[in-house]
Amino acid sequence: MFRQAALVLLIALSGCDRLTGAADKKNSDAEAIGYACRVSFEKPEDCMKENDGQSTTAILNGWKAADKDIQDKTLDPTMGASAQNTGASAQTTAASAVVPADVAKTKDQPKALATKPAKPH
Repeated sequence: MFRQAALVLLIALSGCDRLTGAADKKNSDAEAIGYACRVSFEKPEDCMKENDGQSTTAILNGWKAADKDIQDKTLDPTMGASAQNTGASAQTTAASAVVPADVAKTKDQPKALATKPAKPH
């Protein structure tokens, strides 16, 4: 009888997120998603809609933390692109460093880099 009760108790507690730390990890992941959304200039509503399995509160907290960092100028969401790229030649040089040589010679090269990859569902 004692063994059965102990077994039932262990099974019940093994799924508890607070004991395993899974809740903290999921909360941290949601905050990181919100932070990344703010840095990529997405609205928090869009971010929450795209990540409906995550905590909306944690996503918003991450978004607000990134916004505060941007306002305090500890984070530059453009990653210095506006300061470094003073002309088209600097932009082309930076882009061609990432693209293989045979692709970099095409006229459509800036358009190819500007497109976003499809988001997996």
